[in-house]
Amino acid sequence: MGEQQRIAIIGGGIMGVTLAYRLAQKGFSVRVYERGDNLGGLAGYMPYDGLRIDRFYHTILSSDTSMQGLIEESGVASKRHFTATKQGFYDKGKLYDFNTPVDFLLFPPLNPLQRFRLGLQVIYAQFESDWHKMDVIPVDDWLLKVSGRGAYEKVWKPLLRAKFDTMSDAVPATYIWSRLRRMMGTRQGVTSKEMMSYLENGYYTLIEALAKKCEELGVTFHLNTAVEEIVIEDGQAVGIRLKGVVQPFDAVASTLASPILSTLIPNAPQNFQQMLGKQEYLGVLCPLLILKSQLIPYYVLNITDERIPFTAVVETTNLVDPKHVKGYHLVYLPKYLAPDSPLATWSDEQVKTEWMKSFRQMFPSFDESQIVEFIVQRAKYVEPIRPMNTLHEIPTIKTPVERLYMGNTVMIYPDLGNGEAATRFAQKMVDQIVVDAPQWVSKAPIASG
Repeated sequence: MGEQQRIAIIGGGIMGVTLAYRLAQKGFSVRVYERGDNLGGLAGYMPYDGLRIDRFYHTILSSDTSMQGLIEESGVASKRHFTATKQGFYDKGKLYDFNTPVDFLLFPPLNPLQRFRLGLQVIYAQFESDWHKMDVIPVDDWLLKVSGRGAYEKVWKPLLRAKFDTMSDAVPATYIWSRLRRMMGTRQGVTSKEMMSYLENGYYTLIEALAKKCEELGVTFHLNTAVEEIVIEDGQAVGIRLKGVVQPFDAVASTLASPILSTLIPNAPQNFQQMLGKQEYLGVLCPLLILKSQLIPYYVLNITDERIPFTAVVETTNLVDPKHVKGYHLVYLPKYLAPDSPLATWSDEQVKTEWMKSFRQMFPSFDESQIVEFIVQRAKYVEPIRPMNTLHEIPTIKTPVERLYMGNTVMIYPDLGNGEAATRFAQKMVDQIVVDAPQWVSKAPIASG
């Protein structure tokens, strides 16, 4: 079925590459169009000193069955390593472990009752399975009801600030509920150690291996290729326009962010274009410090001090063995940005000045001669903002345009925007396309130009 049917995939991130791989396995002829000079999107890399370093930090959990399966299928399991990681909190100039139930019970910033209620919140999330119920509860209300004001102010509020900048007021409880369920799913044994895995040479190792598998199945990748338009005739996607020339396809599948896709479909129904165009995303400002030695013992250090512009310290070489990155130690200092955040306009130099001012405040005894590089990374469309009671604004895989399919992080809700959710959603797209393809009737080729 579908051996001769041609599909264009727009967007070469982890979802797009997985989609191409699975469609090619089903016998479709697939071409992938990526405007960047490499595949990967947010999961891409930057070259440094002969290395491939992840532009942004990523986690692959032991419970991520889709990602772990792709690692096995693509032949890079020998480059996968599991590590028990730790996280901590920075509060009033001190660092605190925040990992096991014992850490919960002894967490100094909270009193015994606050610690107990914080533990209840984690347990409660594991027993609540109806995400629709969570979607209509403001996250602040849910956390205050179970954890209480003290734990909310010391733990949850800083985490909300870290993830949602100034926009947490509109966020439903699903976001924290999803995170608690995801992270607890990785804890092993009575010590509750958190198990993560990484790939040598970064997340891109998997994308590269999948792309090679794709090419063996006949997939063609077009890099540095920006699609100008998805061509729609009589309510049906019939191809794409590249440099003014139309390339005909039996179907088109987009993995682009909703606002970007909205600009490529001028002949789609206007209400559909508008729905896509108004979808807001959080961006991210994420400097990377490359150091000569370890900074902290944690993978993630959460920060309670709202005066500090970055909202966590993520030392990925407490997951990745430094020997796999030439002995460097990699520290990311992220700040998620609301769409109207003035920080998005800051120059790299201004970011470095402000970030290092706060870094010195946090680590006054740090020897700055240990800094090798300070590299600023940015992205505009990172985390879709899904306010309460807006489920009707989430697009479906089958769009109002016949034979135009879409998938992006807006649509994986209530799952989190990570590689596991993206690759699982790619399979949902494949399932839909396989069902529809037998009903496709070839249309006469459209004129180019």
